[in-house]
Amino acid sequence: TGSPTLTQIGARTGVPERNLYYYLQNLVALGYVSRRYPLTGRAPAARHVRFCVDDPLLRFWFRFVYPNTSFLSQAGPERSFKELVAPHLEEYFGLCFERLCREALPALYGREGVDTTYEVGEYWDASTQIDVVGLRQDNRIDLGECKWGALRSRTQIEAELAERARQYPNASNATVNLRVFCRRTPARRKASSTVLWHSLEDLYAV
Repeated sequence: TGSPTLTQIGARTGVPERNLYYYLQNLVALGYVSRRYPLTGRAPAARHVRFCVDDPLLRFWFRFVYPNTSFLSQAGPERSFKELVAPHLEEYFGLCFERLCREALPALYGREGVDTTYEVGEYWDASTQIDVVGLRQDNRIDLGECKWGALRSRTQIEAELAERARQYPNASNATVNLRVFCRRTPARRKASSTVLWHSLEDLYAV
């Protein structure tokens, strides 16, 4: 249901929070669930940790199949896809695309000749969300925005990402690189843009 915190998971399942950790630890070890936290280079506070279903088949199953088993058995596959899956597929793909971009960043680093160690994740706080964070040991940080749907102004997207980057807790005063990941790269505003753009085709090309 998209409930990521211990409090929300406990409320949804009826399992007391003190008992949840055991189950979640086992699900993480099996690769079914992942533990997420804002990537800043510092140890995250326990209250900032989130959990999400990590296995692709389980994500699809619990999003579209499990809540609708009665309808599926009566309506059949074609009608079920048309009425239950298709209207929400772009939104679902958008979340999948964010994961793909984080997974693709190491490959982009390899193509760009980055030879330092790094950690890849994301960042959020009460006021902002950054989809991709590459925390590098060469005193550089990559911050990225993922756009699966139709794009608005290229200039506006870059300005919004720059504003989010200013809210990122850059305690080491590292150099910040900005990246936008999108399904299709729009026409370039000008060649001197300081924001790197990566299309879906670029990610698979690496």
